[in-house]
This record gives sequence, C-alpha cells and structure tokens, in this order.
Amino acid sequence: MGPLISINDHVIVCGYGSTGQFVARDLAAEGLPVVVVDRATERVSLAEEDGHTALLGDVLDPEVLQEAGIERARGIILGLPSESDNLFATMTARELNPDVFIIARHTSSHAREKFLRAGADRAVNPFEETGRLIGNEFLRPAVVDLMRIFTRESDTEDEVRVREITIEKGSTLVGKSLKQADVRARFDIIVIAMRKAGDSTRFNPDPDRAFETGDVLVCMGRLAKLRALHDMGRGLSG
Repeated sequence: MGPLISINDHVIVCGYGSTGQFVARDLAAEGLPVVVVDRATERVSLAEEDGHTALLGDVLDPEVLQEAGIERARGIILGLPSESDNLFATMTARELNPDVFIIARHTSSHAREKFLRAGADRAVNPFEETGRLIGNEFLRPAVVDLMRIFTRESDTEDEVRVREITIEKGSTLVGKSLKQADVRARFDIIVIAMRKAGDSTRFNPDPDRAFETGDVLVCMGRLAKLRALHDMGRGLSG
C-alpha cells in the first residue's frame, strides 16, 4: 500500500468520468476537499489538472480505500458502471468507516433497499422509468444532500441512517429477545431485518427470538442513537 493521503473530512469520488468530474467540481465549489480514485492513469492526471487530489487504484481493493483516507473521510460517492462493484465497495467502505456518508449508484429496479441494507446512505438510479439515461444530473439531489449535511454539522446527529449492528461476545444484548431489549423504545430505532451468523437476512424478525453472538441487526434510526446501539452491540455499554 502506498503512502496515505493526508487529508481529513474529505469526500472520495470514485471514477472521474463525466459524472465524477461534475460531482467533484460541485463539491470543491462548496469548499469540500475531494480525493478522486480512478483506475485509469489519464483520468487521474485530469483530476490533478482540475485541482483535485487523485489516486490511481481500484476502489474494490480495501487498501486503496485506506490509502484514500476512508477512515477520515466524510463521504464517498460510488458511481462505478457496475452495480455489483458499487455494492461491494459500499460494504467495504461501511466496514472501514461506520460513519462515512455513502452515495451509491444502482441500475436495477429493485436494488435500492439492497444498497441501503449494505450501508449506503443514499442509493440513486440514473435511469428514468423509460430507461433513458438522464446523465450527470442523476446524482445532484444526493450530492446536495451530502453538502447540506457537511456544512451544517449540528444536523448530522439527527440524520436518519440505515446501519448494520453486530452483536459481539460480552454484549448485554446476548440472550435477550428483541422484545426484551426494547430497542425501539430505548433508542427510537427500527430493526428492519436480522441475520444470524452465516445465514440469510430475514425481514420482520421474530421479536421473541433471543439474540446470539454474531447476530447482525439491520437498523434504521438517527445517527447518534445508532452509535449508542452499536456500542451496546460491541459490549461497550449496558
């Protein structure tokens, strides 16, 4: 792995095609530092000519994301041509930084919820109902959302997100059911789905089944509350 890029609170823009150029320009215009990651040398050079920090590499490689400073980044925009690549990169980015704001591009009609469950904060589809590509503008609402959140820091704790919470050994949640833990009342969090270790995700989880070590909860709620439940899942609080 190369030397880490020494930037904090930046936005990682993955891919510097026409859409990536538009996004990076808008973010930079709002005063947000941008790190561009692209697999093509000529696009990296173009990004640098446009005044951005740029990195040659594949965002599907966790080491490249780490080199781009994912742990210190405020946001990452995944606009890769492949939906599966964007989904994999979403999961990797979320694992490396539980708090980073993720915007991911998808193209199939029923993929949005899948991306949100994987950790994306915004999942956007560049196609209209007619199937016609609508061009660079498809990301604008999500990017404006991202800029609004970053320039109004006090609002971030109230942002509603979807997160995966893993129940680890030593957590006070182990042995309790969803009903007994009373997650909704205590944290104002909705548990959308639950996945046992090595099993498939089940929606509308049984409220009477006891949690076990390794269980993963797909939760929706305000960021501050999700962090508190995340800590409880790790056994850091009661």
